[in-house]
Amino acid sequence: MALMASFSLCRYDETLYRRCRRLRLSVVALLLFHSWWWCCSARAVFATTQKTTTFTTNGGKTKVVNTQNVVLIHGMGDTCCNPSSLGAIEEAVKKEVSSTTTKVMSIRFGTSEASDFISGFLGNAFRLVHDYGCEQIVREARKEEGSETILLGFSQGGVFARAMVELCGDEANVKKLITFGAPHAGVWKFPGCDRMASTASRKWCEYSRKIASKAAYSKMWKSKSVQASYFRDVSDKERFETYERSGSLLSVINGEEFFDDANTTTKSVARQNDEQRRRRRRRERMCNLDLFAMFSFEKDKVVVPKDSAVFSDAPSIPFEYTEEKASELLNVRETKFYLNEEDGLCLRELDGKDRMKIDVVPNANHMQFSLDWFTENIVEKYLVEKKEKEVVVVQME
Repeated sequence: MALMASFSLCRYDETLYRRCRRLRLSVVALLLFHSWWWCCSARAVFATTQKTTTFTTNGGKTKVVNTQNVVLIHGMGDTCCNPSSLGAIEEAVKKEVSSTTTKVMSIRFGTSEASDFISGFLGNAFRLVHDYGCEQIVREARKEEGSETILLGFSQGGVFARAMVELCGDEANVKKLITFGAPHAGVWKFPGCDRMASTASRKWCEYSRKIASKAAYSKMWKSKSVQASYFRDVSDKERFETYERSGSLLSVINGEEFFDDANTTTKSVARQNDEQRRRRRRRERMCNLDLFAMFSFEKDKVVVPKDSAVFSDAPSIPFEYTEEKASELLNVRETKFYLNEEDGLCLRELDGKDRMKIDVVPNANHMQFSLDWFTENIVEKYLVEKKEKEVVVVQME
């Protein structure tokens, strides 16, 4: 109501009118941005419960040490604890892993399930990652000395998972990062524009995208829209440079945040030096991974382009992407993310040590896979190795 009242005053003041017009466009763009992705997205999030086991031995009471924390990070439109989307995956993981050495949990971004759902759309991405993601995985890791953390990020949650590795991976001893349909190279367009049946619909879709693109890197969007934190418009050089200067979550964790070299004041130089140190620290945390596995979806219609999930990038800027131009994209080993060894993401080093895996979920749209596929390709390959190891116990007085 207050917003409506403010808009009603705009017509009586020319200066207010211009400001309100820009605000209206931003609000419209924000609504378009979220509603479009909400309509096109497929919810998929996974969580399991914590289980602690205590035994009695001849020497007295012993407590089993959890040597592996499996942490699941949900995507947009879902929550940590939705039984309709989590139950089957929970049972699959619990059936295969050792309950005495493996703890499985899901990140909740907020103080309740309702706030967790809202945080999938609205909120400051950095704060969500730091205040909820990092806080929870570090806390769990500190409960058992020497325990390792495995992060599984689904869709948007894959970007958050990688941010957690880069920002606090050392404190949580993160050793494996597995992502599914995560827009690591950003989302370049609204999903579905290329598939609109009519010319009018396609034009409206593209117009909406342009409005959103112009507003995406504004101060309001950057602090309020989670989707804006990984929106990366490669179709226009000026807007791409705005993205580089935006300080968005993706620009930072991808090492693309740019500072104007023309500004040589002491303050700006110190800021650049500080950012270089932080970049090197983020890279070191990525290098500490034993595994970085990325899965794309063969028929993904939500993440545009779909191979952003495996770090494919535009061959040049500007680049107007369409599905027909998918073959022109650079594969990960041709991109700056891979080739830039100093400020890059450690992908080249991980690949050289056979720690980077790239795979595709066949014949599947975004976040669509069977329980059998998940069990065979994820649980059995990456999560059950602890099951065969000897149970570690700590003697309790």
